Amino acid sequence: MPSILKNIHDRLIQAGAIFCGAVFMFMMVVVTIDAILRYGFSAPLAWEIEINEYLLLYVAFLGAPWLLRQDGHVRVDILFAYIPERAARRLTMITSLLGGLACLALCVIGCQSTWEAYVRELPEIKTLAVPRWILMWVIPYGSLLLSVEFFIKARGHWLHTAPAPTRSTD
Repeated sequence: MPSILKNIHDRLIQAGAIFCGAVFMFMMVVVTIDAILRYGFSAPLAWEIEINEYLLLYVAFLGAPWLLRQDGHVRVDILFAYIPERAARRLTMITSLLGGLACLALCVIGCQSTWEAYVRELPEIKTLAVPRWILMWVIPYGSLLLSVEFFIKARGHWLHTAPAPTRSTD
């Protein structure tokens, strides 16, 4: 990947991680305020649950690429303890390619769905009336960043520049 594109990709992932941290702090404060208002004054915030639902979608799709970069996703690695390092690299490369392709497919489908919601002006009506595309755009955006990160990971294992998969026996 050319250095300027890599730099943009890195900054977008870092910005997503920072945004997720700020969103978690906001959610924590709002839930605390809602609990105080609900149980102390019998006056809950009507919008708190809905806003947090929407923000969880953003956190999932903006935080996933950073989490993948940190190898923070849950994975079943028992097989790695019993196969040679070369086979573990190949397996990781294959699963990274499959993950990248799945995220790319999700990106394409997400783009189509988001565009349809935008063109048809579909609302998401609960307590708040929000245009659905505002909620959905993060799905193709995050999926694209995640697919690129999966492909970078696969390339690293192909070229042996990425660290070997963990071989713990715990």
